[in-house]
Amino acid sequence: MRVREILVGVFVPCVVHAQAVVEFTSGLATTWLVGNNPARSAIISRDTAQGALGAGFAGVQPGVTFHLLHPLSAAWRFGLGIEQTYFEGLQRFRLRVVDIYLSYRQTVTTVAAVLEYVPVRFPLARGYAFLSLEPRWSVVSRGRYTYEQVDTRQGRVIERLDTLISKPPEPVHRFGIVARVGIGGELSDPWYFRANVGFGVLNLFGRRPERGELLTPVKLTETQESYVPIVVVALLLQYRLRVP
Repeated sequence: MRVREILVGVFVPCVVHAQAVVEFTSGLATTWLVGNNPARSAIISRDTAQGALGAGFAGVQPGVTFHLLHPLSAAWRFGLGIEQTYFEGLQRFRLRVVDIYLSYRQTVTTVAAVLEYVPVRFPLARGYAFLSLEPRWSVVSRGRYTYEQVDTRQGRVIERLDTLISKPPEPVHRFGIVARVGIGGELSDPWYFRANVGFGVLNLFGRRPERGELLTPVKLTETQESYVPIVVVALLLQYRLRVP
């Protein structure tokens, strides 16, 4: 009987708390490819003796994210997240009377399970720090390559080529993981803010060496699919819904 009372005392408050609050979170999420992954290389090398044909994804790539979280207790949350990142590589060559513009674009859509732990709380603005772990399933779209020549004297487009690029086998989906650390706090109840930074791998499982690199436009001499390590940063607005 004593054990039963303890179990009821521990688990019932957690269940009641989880049913009482649902947290909707959305905002901006950026992704930065790190390391020496070929997707960071230029689309075309300026050195004619070297062939680049990377994706040009060397900078920070913008995106949006949406999370639905359920507090299991004061310290633990569980939920689901959807994130979409818009990768774009740009390059320009300036010739005597012509500018050549190159671009390569891909979209990565991710669904994640979110497990979050709050180890520290602050007295100001109901603030807190959190750690989270996200197993992720990502789908990579086909690439879109654009080539454009512009007459610099007249500002006129001389030639434009817009191509949808496919690298079989398809569809392209990978399993990865991201670990985050962040902070949150109250703006004006029920509105809260959250900010976090994380590190992970986009293609931890499911790599296909016969396809070549994950985010480059063509295979050519590629013989493997390298890991794609990423740094992610998010600035979010959260609405906390209390269910009667």
